[in-house]
Amino acid sequence: MTIDDKNEEFGRLFAGVEGRLRRYVEAMVPKAGDVDDVMQETAISLMRKYDQYDPELPFFNWACRFAQFAVKRHRSRAMANRYQFSEAAIDAIAAEYPHHQQRSEERRRALSDCLASLHDKDRRLVELRYFSDETVDSLSQKIEEPVARLYRSLSRIRKALASCVRKKLATEEMV
Repeated sequence: MTIDDKNEEFGRLFAGVEGRLRRYVEAMVPKAGDVDDVMQETAISLMRKYDQYDPELPFFNWACRFAQFAVKRHRSRAMANRYQFSEAAIDAIAAEYPHHQQRSEERRRALSDCLASLHDKDRRLVELRYFSDETVDSLSQKIEEPVARLYRSLSRIRKALASCVRKKLATEEMV
């Protein structure tokens, strides 16, 4: 395999896990700017050590180890900042994260299913309010509904979605 092939393969694998890896780092690093630094350090370390990667193992798990060490290095450089997690906290978060990530994905799937099951009018209202970042005031003008009615409708829809998600998750746990 040529260097270009290796670089292309690394780029493909990294791009496939970058979002999840960022969320993993965000769980351990409180500041967004610091997350960027840790992600950059992690990517560089992964690329430098890519020839040691065993393709039989999940790339995400391998990358998480590098990210965990990058977080620890970042923490030790920033010890003067009293808002840094301890090493024990970083280890605890790193150990718990896979379970948290799985639950988060389950909740996202359940919410997506529940959104799909809404009446068209309710789903459109949710999409306008939350996916388009419309304010309730601007939405009120746009669809010619009173603000108070929109707040009541959104509250009812949120409660219905929460109930639906809870039921779906409870059903999945029983299976």
